[in-house]
Amino acid sequence: MPDGQAAAPEPDSVELMEQFRAIAHASHNRTNARMSAAGLSLPRFRVLRALASGGRLRMNELSTALGVVPRTVTTIIDALENDRMVARLADPADRRATLLEITPDGLSQLHRHRALRDAAAAELFEVLTPAEKQQLAGLLHRLQAAADTDPRAGHPARPEPADLQSPQR
Repeated sequence: MPDGQAAAPEPDSVELMEQFRAIAHASHNRTNARMSAAGLSLPRFRVLRALASGGRLRMNELSTALGVVPRTVTTIIDALENDRMVARLADPADRRATLLEITPDGLSQLHRHRALRDAAAAELFEVLTPAEKQQLAGLLHRLQAAADTDPRAGHPARPEPADLQSPQR
């Protein structure tokens, strides 16, 4: 630091958290607007992606995997089923349960809209150099690890990617 200049004060944690939230919110809204204009909202995209990667899932498994309340998933599934992107199937292991499965139309829409999501992400991060992206990735990894652990509960606060895999049926 040059002579005569004081060190910048440490940023306030609450301000950092609010800025982080605001960036995530703005990025989500921009991406969702672009995807919705092309015919598939970001929440519907996330449901299709979870079904494509997790295979057949029960509604409660999908809700847990996405970290949303079951009613939210039901509303999205109803719309996706109406658009023939998701099918409800009887669960052979439990006659009372229903399995959700992505359809060929759903897979087609998922692949088509993935490019829009990827382009929006690339646009956001193009202001950073490769070195800055690497540094940010490391910092975000550390923050995610801290956020995922609830020290009072002694377990992760969100499902691990492996939890998205459907149990063997």
